[in-house]
Amino acid sequence: MATRAHPDYELILISNRDEFLARKTHATCWHNDDFILSPYDLARTSKEGQEFGTWSGINKEGKLATILNLKLGSERSTIKSKSRGLLPYIFLSNHEANFKDWDSYSKFGNHYDGLKATGDFNFFYGDVIEKQYKVIDSLGRTFDVLSSTCRKDLDSYMVISNGRFYNTSSIPEKAWEKVKLARDSLEDLVSDNIGLDEETIISSCFQLASKSSLPGTVSKPDVLQMLVDPNVTMSTIYVPPLRRPPGDDLGASIPDGDFYGTRSQIVLLISKDSTKATFIERIIYSSDEDVRQYSVSAPKEEKRFEFEL
Repeated sequence: MATRAHPDYELILISNRDEFLARKTHATCWHNDDFILSPYDLARTSKEGQEFGTWSGINKEGKLATILNLKLGSERSTIKSKSRGLLPYIFLSNHEANFKDWDSYSKFGNHYDGLKATGDFNFFYGDVIEKQYKVIDSLGRTFDVLSSTCRKDLDSYMVISNGRFYNTSSIPEKAWEKVKLARDSLEDLVSDNIGLDEETIISSCFQLASKSSLPGTVSKPDVLQMLVDPNVTMSTIYVPPLRRPPGDDLGASIPDGDFYGTRSQIVLLISKDSTKATFIERIIYSSDEDVRQYSVSAPKEEKRFEFEL
């Protein structure tokens, strides 16, 4: 979820990372010679000099990127050789990059020859200094996004998920229910937080990221879900820990452990003049064992960074 509609911010971005809780990751930190700020995945077998992928990050020059897998169902089931997590890393690691040289699927492919070999993805990226943002996907499509800063303009809001039905001007009928809910909630978030302090806005962002639509979790969003229909991931913004049904990977790329759900949340705020960034990651769970000790209302860890652009 992202918007440019708040009068005090160039960009507000909210990102949930739905994954297997046991997947090994590193919490948000500065890396790549302190040029990139992001969490990142750890390989099962570490190799010296190995580059790890990330799902959401920003660099010191104001380039940002967030990637999601794209769930296409039976129409495309071929396993690809390249990790989608490399796309944010490839983009963010370039110094003094001109966004106009990257702002489409074909241009991105000119910089990275592994694009067509990458697992299916929806990829949001942009430049907060130049105030330009795009979405590309593994179907080869490019979308202009966040072209407006007007609160009443549909183009000032953007919501993407693992679903394929993305439209720049409206939420299509075939979009997942969580996308429709997130779009309406994002507009409410902006309207309800005009003139309020930054800590209140950050709290509202995490509340939105933690909104649950599952029966029994509306009032108690931390309720542990056992062997539920995996399609519930299409309807709820926050996904509580789901015990994976036997033989079902819940749409993830690498099944790991027993539980799947929203394991971490990221909120990124960019000041209106694009000179300051605030990046916060709340790590709710980092293992299957965490599900009985932590929750979305009592996360395991929080990492917070503020820096000048």
